[in-house]
Amino acid sequence: MELIFLFINQTEQGFIEGQGFNFSPNYRFEVAIEGNVYILKQSRCDKKIPKWFFDDTGCISNVTAIVGENGSGKSTLLHELSHLFFSVKDEDHVPAYNDYFAERYAKEMRVAVFMENGEFVCYHNIDRFKNETGMRTVYLYQGSSIFQKMVVNNKGCENISKIYLTNSMYSIENTLSTDGCISRILLNVDALNTLKDIFYKGCIKRNHKVDAGYFSYIDLCRNQKKANDFQQILDILYIGAMYERKDKGILSKNLHPDLYVSFDFYADIIQDKLYRVKRKRKQDEGNEDILIKAHSKIKSIIGDSFDKVLKTDSICIAYFNLLYEVMTYKSGNDFSDMGVIHSKDDLKSSIEYILRNNDGMLSLFGDAFNEIKEFEGCLCDCSQTECLLPVNDAGYDSKIEVKYGSDSYKRFLKLVEKYAIHQKHSFILKYIRIGGLQFSSGERALLNFFSWLHLVPFFKYISDDVQESLKDNVLLLIDEIDLYCHPGWQQKMLYYLIDEAKILFRGKNVQIIFTTHSPIILSDMPKSNVIYLARDEENNKCRIDDPQKHDETFGANIYKLFDDAFFLEEQGQVGEFAKRKIRSLIDRLKPVQEDNGRFAYQYINENMAELEQEISLIGEPIIKDRLYTMLYKHKMEVGYVGEDIREKMIKVYEEKIKQLRRGENR
Repeated sequence: MELIFLFINQTEQGFIEGQGFNFSPNYRFEVAIEGNVYILKQSRCDKKIPKWFFDDTGCISNVTAIVGENGSGKSTLLHELSHLFFSVKDEDHVPAYNDYFAERYAKEMRVAVFMENGEFVCYHNIDRFKNETGMRTVYLYQGSSIFQKMVVNNKGCENISKIYLTNSMYSIENTLSTDGCISRILLNVDALNTLKDIFYKGCIKRNHKVDAGYFSYIDLCRNQKKANDFQQILDILYIGAMYERKDKGILSKNLHPDLYVSFDFYADIIQDKLYRVKRKRKQDEGNEDILIKAHSKIKSIIGDSFDKVLKTDSICIAYFNLLYEVMTYKSGNDFSDMGVIHSKDDLKSSIEYILRNNDGMLSLFGDAFNEIKEFEGCLCDCSQTECLLPVNDAGYDSKIEVKYGSDSYKRFLKLVEKYAIHQKHSFILKYIRIGGLQFSSGERALLNFFSWLHLVPFFKYISDDVQESLKDNVLLLIDEIDLYCHPGWQQKMLYYLIDEAKILFRGKNVQIIFTTHSPIILSDMPKSNVIYLARDEENNKCRIDDPQKHDETFGANIYKLFDDAFFLEEQGQVGEFAKRKIRSLIDRLKPVQEDNGRFAYQYINENMAELEQEISLIGEPIIKDRLYTMLYKHKMEVGYVGEDIREKMIKVYEEKIKQLRRGENR
């Protein structure tokens, strides 16, 4: 199913009004408004591209770029596409609300043409509508049985998962909407907080027989997790996928980090909570908070030397966290016969003893104990990082170093994938911290982009609200696809995006629509797949610029695209600061007519060295040569005394000849 055309009567703020957008290069539709009737028409499309131009496997049906100056409506259009569903005209309200619902309806009137199973289908919610194309039409209105079946059964235009992805800090909103599958998901930095809560809630194994007080403290630890902790998991999942398929992708040269594994210390989190509890109220002896009981019991069985063990063996913290959970669950009771813990072996033996001798404990905590042992076995050949502080210093910090390319590295990546995706719950991932994932802002933005995208097909494994991650059709919307990307990455971006989408969304029908400011990315797009937007100066609204006014983009020269596709004809390709400096140079090099009618070059006479220095900074050879010529020609005419001006001019032209031979002059 492919979106071919969308007519928007009006957006919420009214910036887009009465506009129709063609997303297919091979068909052209429009909605004409004649009187109060909306008429769908089809016109001839002269220049078409071959079917499956972007992907010969049949997964990616089409790719569309949206370009234009800032404020022309690119992000607004993407936002509308992410909300692509049909509200219907409300006919069931009291007369007092007529004006309100009339205004709402005007903003919700839409016409959408899809290619569905090889034929056009028009969906609309307009009561005064006429179709002159002959295609099948589905009118969606209040009480429509067709509309109800579409929503309930995920059919027709409801059978689309809309994924809106942006690295921008200024995206419109963050939203997750599900109805058995993802209907709509917006992925940005802010959305990570929502996804983080879903993920860590799923990590916790729950049992209805367990005291609610225990889970209140487990939730306390969960709430300590930050979006960055979840991003670390996403990074590892994506790095693991790249590592598994020996990918030569856009980040293949950058994703070789050594990893540093550590764990949140449950006792520190509880200690902070404990002090806050004590400050809030005094507790009667015999009616102590279960947290205080557990904390007191733990302190009583920990040997003096065990603090050093915890600081120098990170996996010990994971075992200690499990013991703390067990103690909290049992309110610190029933462990009077436990011995003092001096070592990791003592700690593991104590946990095993408790699980064997307490009904119900094994089912709740046995998997967690085995998971820790699995990670311990994976990391046993890795070394602990050294810390220069004394071990008894509160700031002492040591981590497990996992070297890139080692067997432990590969096993660690697979274990994180196993417990993040394939297992229902995870003890380790509630507490783990993974270092070594610090990248440049560009690398981080690109890793965010692909790691978020990589998450989507696996969403059903981290959320109980969905049975399947995606519907049959995927509409992938990307705002500012070039954001933070070095030009070298921009050259590869579309190629690798299509490659990645084919792997992630295998078996789905995928359509990609993105906005960009990059002529490099645009050079990968045929002009017929580009929507040019501009801001109308008369009514201050979005308008679609005539594509016939623009040159072909596919494989085109990026300098020409700068001027043509991004509306820079008048401004050119030079920054405003440089432009003004060059104009100033020209003004200073021009002769000034004096009162007696003669022309004087007073500024040149007094500032020869300064002018030469400024001209030498200019990178455009034609401009630089012309300014040098103006400067030296005058000096020769007036017989400037000093360095040999002729020799300087000779050097300028010799350099020009070298540039021409190297092919540097455009």
